[in-house]
Amino acid sequence: MAAEFAIGEYILVHDGRTLDVFHCQADARRYHVMFLGVDAKPHGDGFKVTIGTRYDDRIANGVSLKMDQQQFARFQEFMAAVIEARDGTTAQ
Repeated sequence: MAAEFAIGEYILVHDGRTLDVFHCQADARRYHVMFLGVDAKPHGDGFKVTIGTRYDDRIANGVSLKMDQQQFARFQEFMAAVIEARDGTTAQ
């Protein structure tokens, strides 16, 4: 069963080996967990998170999301399964 994380106009769906990013007015993006990169940086009183294809030490073809503290905490829980699928380990 797929897990979903909704934020603003975006819905992220993890179905085991891929992460789909849907936007209400744009084409969906699909990332295999082995190529997925996530970068999170403090931004004001929350975080700016970029999700996309990991290439060298950067994120290519990314989607940027702004999150408050509560949204970021839920995002981290959601991403734990994605990290586990990518790394083959249990995320801490």
